Amino acid sequence: MIWPPPLRRGDRVALIAASRRVTPAEIRPFLAFAQLQGWKIEYEEKNLYASDGLLAGSDNHRLQLLQSAIEDPTLRAIWFARGGYGSSRIWPQLSWSTLQRYPKWLIGFSDVTPFLWAAARVGVVALHAPVAAYLPHKTHIEAINRLLEILRGETQEYVLSWDRKPWYSWRPGEAQGHLLGGNLTLLQSLCGTTLDLSHWEGSPLLFWEEIGEYYYRLDRMTWHLHNAGWYDRSVGLLVGDLSYLRDDEDIPFGRSPKEIVDESTNSLAPVAMGLKVGHSFQNFPLPVGVQAYLSVTENNATLRIPIQL
Repeated sequence: MIWPPPLRRGDRVALIAASRRVTPAEIRPFLAFAQLQGWKIEYEEKNLYASDGLLAGSDNHRLQLLQSAIEDPTLRAIWFARGGYGSSRIWPQLSWSTLQRYPKWLIGFSDVTPFLWAAARVGVVALHAPVAAYLPHKTHIEAINRLLEILRGETQEYVLSWDRKPWYSWRPGEAQGHLLGGNLTLLQSLCGTTLDLSHWEGSPLLFWEEIGEYYYRLDRMTWHLHNAGWYDRSVGLLVGDLSYLRDDEDIPFGRSPKEIVDESTNSLAPVAMGLKVGHSFQNFPLPVGVQAYLSVTENNATLRIPIQL
């Protein structure tokens, strides 16, 4: 895997709205944050704030903006403005061949998931991390500091540890593999496409997170991954934040998130819920596509990622 060069003061960063439309108020805190870091944020207001219904402009508009940024040899990063919906309409049409020649950071999460996978698919590390609309006011300071450490090349090993809770799905064990994951809704939408897990070499260490779903829909999506063979191909599973889940008011689904994960993953081990990523204040960065090492004991989980900038 190719690690993009460290992000330095004076480097050019493209701010791209490739999914849901974004407003100036949502982006203003990020622009102030980026200025403090010394980055040169590149965007045109008419492009960044374009709208086509829910989307940030037409499919062709968003496709051209992102393709141009991918091919720009002077950019050092592409920071996605926000998630929402829209990436599935354009990601299969993008060409990633120049990313290896001009590696740059792709940063975002949620609806950005297919873009991160596409970058990793051509051998360039991407960052599952807060979108611009979440920085810095909607992200924990420790998560921001860890993100900056990775981008600046200030650490040689990235470690996340957390303790088991009674409501976590949890199976002890050790595993190593390429770290792949993202939002569960987007992951199950990749099944049967050119980014399906069956097209990847080796056995990945899989992670996913989700927000705002009914319990039965969460169950349906994780069983989709099971039925598509994703868990059979994986060496382990990490489950991130499951925020704002809902149950049917008339007839409850009858299974907790822990039971949903337990049943859909069968004998896969190690498995650990509680990874600090997703739609929450503690959205810690994760390099996508890199070799990672997971150790899950009876009471604690530790994820170790060597950084090779």
